Amino acid sequence: MSPLTPRFQGKTALVTGGASGIGFAAALRLAREGAAVVAVSRDAERCAHAERQLRDAAPGASIHAIAADTTDPAAMADAVARAAALGADNRLDILVAAAGIDGEAKDILDLDPANFGRVLDVNIRGLFIAGQAAARVMTQDPADRVGAHSKGAIVLVASVNGMQAEPGFADYNASKGGAVLLARSMGRDLAGRGVRVNAVCPGYVRTPMTMAYLDDPDTAEAINKGIPLGRVAHPDEIAAVIAFLASDEASYITGSAIVVDGGRTA
Repeated sequence: MSPLTPRFQGKTALVTGGASGIGFAAALRLAREGAAVVAVSRDAERCAHAERQLRDAAPGASIHAIAADTTDPAAMADAVARAAALGADNRLDILVAAAGIDGEAKDILDLDPANFGRVLDVNIRGLFIAGQAAARVMTQDPADRVGAHSKGAIVLVASVNGMQAEPGFADYNASKGGAVLLARSMGRDLAGRGVRVNAVCPGYVRTPMTMAYLDDPDTAEAINKGIPLGRVAHPDEIAAVIAFLASDEASYITGSAIVVDGGRTA
């Protein structure tokens, strides 16, 4: 990729789910545009590997990866504090909450209630915990920043499944529908305090979560036929939209859910 405009020079960002997929692509995009980035994943080994990859791909950028569980409030408060500490005035400018898990891919009558609860725990409660921890720091500016037009931007990674139910994925659909309404709710609650919150809703994206489907030729062909652009997205394409929503170019967008699906739900 060619060098990008440093829209985020001097800003700090926290990216959950930053060790792979959309989260990794978002962390890299923000770092390449000048942000100091902390990427979060539950697995310490994956964090170390992702940190090396990110630093190789964005030489000279301030990038750190830490192991933390997004469903643990104390762990997320610590992650937010560590990201904010990278900035000159100990503040957090951007949160990208991309951590999520897939559903069981089973009929509604066959879903395991315990697994259903786990999907909602990670995909909704995890976003809430990360978003709340970030917003608490974003809204507590130093005296010289109080009254600033924008005090922070939060982007929650949802899915088109939060707007259109996919058969056999009731657990995942419900969790992503919750993520969309969480973004809208946070956007309304935090607008008066200078924090913008939006959701990005990808369709099929080539990530570790979707490889089991996309690596099967017949399944991939069927998926591509249902997408007007004829292909699934690359994580970089979703990261570009996330970066836009996190930037000052999106200064009048909050409480929105932006669909990025190649026309699949048009």
